[in-house]
Amino acid sequence: MDTKIGYFASLEQYKPMDALEQAVRAEKVGFDSIWADDHFHPWYHTNAQSAQAWAWMGAALQATKKVFISTCITCPILRYNPAIVAQTFATLRNMYPNRVGIAVGAGEAMNEVPVTGKWPTVPERQAMTVEAVEVMRKLWESESPVTFNGKYFTLDKAFLYTKPSDEVPLYISGMGPKGAYMAGQYGDHLMTVSADPELLKKSTMPNFEKGARDAGKDPSKMERAMLIWYSVNEDMDKAVEGNRFWCACLVPSMFKYKVYDSKEVEMHANIVGHDLIKKNFICATDAEGLIKEIERFKDAGINHFCLGNSSPSVNQGIDIFKDVLPHVR
Repeated sequence: MDTKIGYFASLEQYKPMDALEQAVRAEKVGFDSIWADDHFHPWYHTNAQSAQAWAWMGAALQATKKVFISTCITCPILRYNPAIVAQTFATLRNMYPNRVGIAVGAGEAMNEVPVTGKWPTVPERQAMTVEAVEVMRKLWESESPVTFNGKYFTLDKAFLYTKPSDEVPLYISGMGPKGAYMAGQYGDHLMTVSADPELLKKSTMPNFEKGARDAGKDPSKMERAMLIWYSVNEDMDKAVEGNRFWCACLVPSMFKYKVYDSKEVEMHANIVGHDLIKKNFICATDAEGLIKEIERFKDAGINHFCLGNSSPSVNQGIDIFKDVLPHVR
């Protein structure tokens, strides 16, 4: 499978119109895909944003010409009802055939707790996600009204009159062994998040492949996508610090526990050291360095990169890929 290079338009880090301009620029440079974070609270507090992903996607799809656009990552179980998620992405895929996808996951407290007050355990949220995916697929595919009585969600003669023009590619988030297995079992593709390449090789990829095979799928035909942040600057220390905004993603407790105040999240981000940032994110001083870093994660099995641009000069961080893309594909 060919390697795809996508651009993550960080709606938590940049104003929505700035992110839109970045997306248009990234398509012109030659990126294969555009991804948008679907959050309520951001991963940092200082100078942060929190635009709504679905509204932004509509504008981005109209402003671009052919690039694939997806969320990364939508939680379809608490602040959103999965039937409404299904309706939204059916509409987008109907309007923009072959160009729209969705990545789903079990969520983060910072997005769900502020507007629901709820934060179930990891196993329960994973079970809810599986059921939500079932609800979404039924609504996308059924030619008659759907009645569904699940443990977490209910449909009573629900019918989507506006169907997707073709199948909506569904990426499922998998970071731990169980999540990776579930992504293979229930998703079309894997979406994982910045991790040590050795962990990807030894745990994430084998469990994803096993989940796919157990579900009767061929894992070689499924994408192994990863959301990872990058920063490029002539000064390596500045490049590393450029990724600071996202460093709380390297703290496992952020995904597990009820931490939802972005000021508190930022405190965790600010104590992450440079060595950990270099190991799990992409930091480079030039195009050659970016190529080497991307190859490091390709060797771990990633074949679709969702690259979040945290470079001190954002436009430089996009334009440098004119020199990078031909080599990493």
